Amino acid sequence: MNAIEINKLYKSYNGKENALEDMNLKISPGEIFGFLGPNGSGKTTTVRILNGILRQSSGEAKIYGFDNVNESKNIHKLCGVTTETAKCYENLTAEENLDFFGGLHDIESKDLNNRKEQLLKELELYEYRNKKVREYSTGMKKRLALSLALINNPKVLFLDEPTSGLDPENALNVLKLIKKMVKDREATIFMCTHQLKYAEEICSSYGFIDKGRLLAQGSFQELLKQKNAKNSLLIRGENIKIPGLKFQHGVYCKDIDSDNEAYELIKEVVNKGGIIYEAKQKSWSLEELYFSFIRGDKND
Repeated sequence: MNAIEINKLYKSYNGKENALEDMNLKISPGEIFGFLGPNGSGKTTTVRILNGILRQSSGEAKIYGFDNVNESKNIHKLCGVTTETAKCYENLTAEENLDFFGGLHDIESKDLNNRKEQLLKELELYEYRNKKVREYSTGMKKRLALSLALINNPKVLFLDEPTSGLDPENALNVLKLIKKMVKDREATIFMCTHQLKYAEEICSSYGFIDKGRLLAQGSFQELLKQKNAKNSLLIRGENIKIPGLKFQHGVYCKDIDSDNEAYELIKEVVNKGGIIYEAKQKSWSLEELYFSFIRGDKND
């Protein structure tokens, strides 16, 4: 069974224009799924529909087989959500916030106390548990918001810009915690973010969305194949006269299929009297791949 499944999903707010159009998406359990797209592309609308907050115009949306329209209560039990602007009660302590949100999930007192202690320690907030949240730093508030989304041990966690507003060190700490959570709890992560560098570090699969349409879905390697994207061999040197090598920005370059092809090309340059000062392979980044899909580049 898929953790998340969307079939032929449409959403229109005004009955004329589609905020989501013919969306089809399947996410397996245990994935860290990066949902990437520009502002206004439909990411938040998708998350709200999946969580039963919005109703689609047509199509299906399910989480572990539960329908978002008729079985939203079951979905709420399975999911945790933290948004970019998630707020805690600042006049309460971390423990009091967790008590309140744990109560909303009807968690028994003994279990709630165990979960509170575990989460506060994992998120490095335990020694500050009795401090008012208004005294917390931005990073501490972000980690507390994450703990509130985790208090019910969700099978699916929705994260909207989890590293927004954090310095690089705190951002990396949050990413480590997300990875650990997937490993320890066997959870599925649905993450919306503009931070492509961080998404590349932790996501196991991606979905690119623009103007309400899902442009592509898959692992990084699967998406590279869809664009017929290859590594490039870059050579900086002199007296290099090999057919097929392009010269740009002071280096010679050629798309290659394998390490062996790179080796043969370097050997050919040397055998024909070329002088190599530097040679390296350049692979595609998630950012380059993302913009290739957004721009609609041809698969050549």
